[in-house]
Amino acid sequence: MRISHKFSMHATPSIYNNVTSDEHFQAARTIAANSHVLLKNSDNLLPYDFNGKKVAIFGTQADTPCVGGGGSGQVSPAWLPTPLLTVHAHVSGGSYGDLTDDVTYAGDDKSVEEMQELAKDADICLFFLGTSSSEGGDRDTLKLTNDRYVIDVAKKCAKSAAIVTTPGAVLTPWEDVVDAMIIHFMPGVASAFASMDVLAGDVNPSGKLPITMPMVENQEGMTESQYPGLDGGMNATYSEGWAFGYRYYHLHKESPRHWFGEGMSYSNFELSKATWDSDDNVSVVISNTGKVDGSEVPQLYLQPPEECDQPLWMLRGFEKVAVSAGESAEVSFVLEDVDLSVWDASGDADSHGWKKCQGEYTARIGFSSDINVEFDEDETNDKYVEVTRTI
Repeated sequence: MRISHKFSMHATPSIYNNVTSDEHFQAARTIAANSHVLLKNSDNLLPYDFNGKKVAIFGTQADTPCVGGGGSGQVSPAWLPTPLLTVHAHVSGGSYGDLTDDVTYAGDDKSVEEMQELAKDADICLFFLGTSSSEGGDRDTLKLTNDRYVIDVAKKCAKSAAIVTTPGAVLTPWEDVVDAMIIHFMPGVASAFASMDVLAGDVNPSGKLPITMPMVENQEGMTESQYPGLDGGMNATYSEGWAFGYRYYHLHKESPRHWFGEGMSYSNFELSKATWDSDDNVSVVISNTGKVDGSEVPQLYLQPPEECDQPLWMLRGFEKVAVSAGESAEVSFVLEDVDLSVWDASGDADSHGWKKCQGEYTARIGFSSDINVEFDEDETNDKYVEVTRTI
């Protein structure tokens, strides 16, 4: 890794010596980097070569990062590197804490005009944005804490990338204006180093969205009692049944801004040769057609027979696999009986249990939940491979 650290210089003695060790910090750095989700990368802007470049950084999140939530999700590290100083170190080629005139910074308190002046002189703009949440209360909006300036400033940037820290789904109305976007979820103490590892290409991103990100606030049309809930969000009803998240969009044939399971790589991957044997093993071949080694996460979505009265598609397996550039690998999923069953609540409680559905099942394996689309024979299907079996 290009930016080194020595935790022992910052950590306090006694009980903290173990959790603040270099080994623990490096583990946190690796986990955080591998969980970064790349959602946009126009013209392959990333990874970016920062050598000899002028960088303009925007957003208070760069100087005072939020790396955890409140309550039981609170993170109180002995030492918390900031994205701002991490970028300084990387661009200068020095150690953490070294500064360079090639990096400029404006927090959220600066005017749009001041930010635009910095943007015009930079080779690349980095927007560090975010929001937070706490135990004991949900957010009442999906808006970020302060992204009012992003559209106006990004238009003045030669190139731009946004790095978003969030506890869940957020709105990104400026996404069409920036060239690249990365999102990560309360990434912990080593998040600043991890973000730079991904931005500069020391780590090939392989994270996937654990949620669905809507186009607009309440795209799913929930009532106030469902979202954000009554009594300040402390009381909510869950009357939507299974039709939430990606399953809502499948049912209503709508598209969110980003699908559950979505996430890009600096490599290119393809799927082929799907099979489903009599022991309910589903296999697929994944190929890295790109120029760099990388990891991908094939995801198996299952469509049960129509009479089973289940969601159109249900996630039934996923596997992260590393594939070298130009190589292929076989990935297998084992479907258990419960994966092919529905909960039967008819009769008295003693008779409730899993009941296997009979009929034709369809499995689609893709790189996200964006698999509820049909292709004509003359169209290129770049979303999934499909295999069926009658049970």
